[in-house]
Amino acid sequence: MEQGIDKTSRLLAMEQSGEKTSPLMAKDERVVVLPGNGKILIREDTILTNLHGCAGCGRAQFTCSGIKNQWSVLCWGQQTDRRYYCLITVLSATFVLSLLGTIFFCFTDTINDAIISNMAIRNNSIAYSMWRRPTVKPLMKVHLFNYSNWQRVRDGLDKKLHLDDVGPYVYSQQLERVNIKFEGDLLTYQERNNFQFLPEKSTGAHFDQVFVPNLPLLGVVAKSVSLQYFGQIALKTTLSTFANHKDAFLKLPVQRFLWGYDDSIIDLAKPVLSLQGQLNFDKFGLLVTKNGTVSDRLTINTGENDKDKMNILEKLNGDRQLKHWGSTECNRIDASDGTIFPPSMLDKKDTLHVFYANLCRRLPFNYVKDVEIADGIQLLRYRMPDTVFDDPAHFPPNQCYCEIDTGECPPRGVINVTACAMGAPALASFPHFHLGDPSLRKPFTGLNPNPELHESYLDVHPTLGISLSGKSSLQINIQVRKTNLYPALSFLEDGLILPVAWIEMTVEELPDSLRSLVYHGTYSTAAAQLGLTVFCVLTLVLSGLSLFILLATRRKKPCATLKIVPAETELFRNYTDDKINVN
Repeated sequence: MEQGIDKTSRLLAMEQSGEKTSPLMAKDERVVVLPGNGKILIREDTILTNLHGCAGCGRAQFTCSGIKNQWSVLCWGQQTDRRYYCLITVLSATFVLSLLGTIFFCFTDTINDAIISNMAIRNNSIAYSMWRRPTVKPLMKVHLFNYSNWQRVRDGLDKKLHLDDVGPYVYSQQLERVNIKFEGDLLTYQERNNFQFLPEKSTGAHFDQVFVPNLPLLGVVAKSVSLQYFGQIALKTTLSTFANHKDAFLKLPVQRFLWGYDDSIIDLAKPVLSLQGQLNFDKFGLLVTKNGTVSDRLTINTGENDKDKMNILEKLNGDRQLKHWGSTECNRIDASDGTIFPPSMLDKKDTLHVFYANLCRRLPFNYVKDVEIADGIQLLRYRMPDTVFDDPAHFPPNQCYCEIDTGECPPRGVINVTACAMGAPALASFPHFHLGDPSLRKPFTGLNPNPELHESYLDVHPTLGISLSGKSSLQINIQVRKTNLYPALSFLEDGLILPVAWIEMTVEELPDSLRSLVYHGTYSTAAAQLGLTVFCVLTLVLSGLSLFILLATRRKKPCATLKIVPAETELFRNYTDDKINVN
């Protein structure tokens, strides 16, 4: 006991002087009597397993803070609390995962990308079903030019042809893709259209009578210009004998002019057209080739392997480019059909391209502004630029749309699309020759271009790439090519471009299924991404803060606590009776 007292005295002296100490008390010394003051030191922990977190007790150096308030703490190394290390591990894992999640959801469009990936046109998928038979039914509004005084001009009573813009005659379009064939990530198909007349939306009836250019006659005469004299004589004799429409203009019901009427000139030309593979109708009509199954076979990319090519045209009738124009750039066909665009293309600085089979070319659309539709959904408006039908003098890139051999170009404001009209001298323009050379309107009265009414645009969802509204307005014209052998055309100036009709395609209503898809694609996905982002950020902050506090406040846990108590207390008597309270 005296030996223990000496050790304790030395310990207390060293503590009070601030010197470093080392364990002086043996593990079996439970009570040490301090001489001269009637107090004792009681060692409260002698069984290591009963003191939480001190498995390494006695194996490392220790320091003592001195005797303070009759307490002295001897410290042997770091704590080895399992719960502490488990908590550190859990917080560290949570911090790392929340950091990755924060980066993932803040700097990527993960949910939108997942939705876009599901929009790939895979066989038997929902996207494929919607693509094969779209629920959207665009409206086609046809305005016809009625040449009400053509006979007076022929007879020399009027100098200018007067045009009445009649209509619109409105039709709903039901589109279906048929003859579908998958080849890897390519999909080949044809389009089948069913146009239904909507009298309640139309200004005029199907049976309205209109004076319109005799398109078959003008087409055949234009072809005859390239023939030798005797060939022209033979053609004139044939037309004089068999043609049932010999005048420059015809009076026809709207329905027949648009969707087909019997014409002997076409009947005579059928054998030639059949040999050229261009005959895909029985009766002639301005839009007859657009109703039913269209002959063109289109090949698009499904986007399954590369979402940046989704719904982009790759082949037209098996060819990867056109053969009509004077440069590779103008013969390109890689464009959308205008219904869906790859989201990667929806940069406000980039140009969207839409392929128009009727014009044998793709047309550009440039971003102009943001617009808002129902439910507060923001869309990007892309507009067809004014330079589309410019002549090369005003827009040099259009030189490739001129004649390849001669370099001859049509007037400003029109483009020659003869290659898409079975050889007929057809030209396309904006309605009423909007933005065209004034000479185009000079031979006529009744043409009134309207920039707002005649513009073409697309409103595209910025993340889904779906066109939700838009309008396309284009005019069909035919050019007069004549010789002295055809007196029926003598009162018309050679090279005169006659407006025939202008057609507006528009989407005015969205079906509920598409509206729901767009709504959830806009708001639900944004809310989900925002919620996950906020959750990850909060988890990152809380786990980081907790981890910092846990590490910063970690203390060495004592392996032995020496408590000074008076020798005459009940506690001392209990210890002396070997009833020591072990913590």
